[in-house]
Amino acid sequence: MNDFLKVYQENKKVRDLIKHPTFKSNQLIGTRGYDNHDLKFKITHVKQSDKYSCDVLVNIKVCGRLRTWSYNTDENGMCDISNKFDFRSPRDRNRNIRRHAEKEIKKHLRLFGIKDYYVEIGKVAVAESL
Repeated sequence: MNDFLKVYQENKKVRDLIKHPTFKSNQLIGTRGYDNHDLKFKITHVKQSDKYSCDVLVNIKVCGRLRTWSYNTDENGMCDISNKFDFRSPRDRNRNIRRHAEKEIKKHLRLFGIKDYYVEIGKVAVAESL
C-alpha cells in the first residue's frame, strides 16, 4: 500500500489518472424508498489513513440529489444535497453519500491494485456542480 501512495505522490500522471474521472451513481427507483439517489462525484485527494498504515483515505467532491424526508422534495422524494436544511443532519447526509459512493470508488481503485477493504472515504465536500 505504501508503494502505491509513494507513486501517487511522486508521479503527476498517476495522480491525474486517479483524480480525473467523474463517477456517477444513480438509482431512481430503489427496492427500498430510502435508497433513491442520483449523485456525481470526483476524487479530490488520496492519502494514508491515520489509524492504519495499510488503509487508503479518499476525499471526494459530490453534487446531486438524495432521498430525504423533507417537504421540499420532487416526485421521487429526493432533494438537492447542497441544501443542508432538507436533511436531518450533515452527518446523516454525508453517511448516505459515503454509502452510495463507496462502491464506485473501490471499483476504480481496484484497477490500481488496491484491495477493497483498504479503501475508506474520508472528507465529503458537497458542491452545486463539479
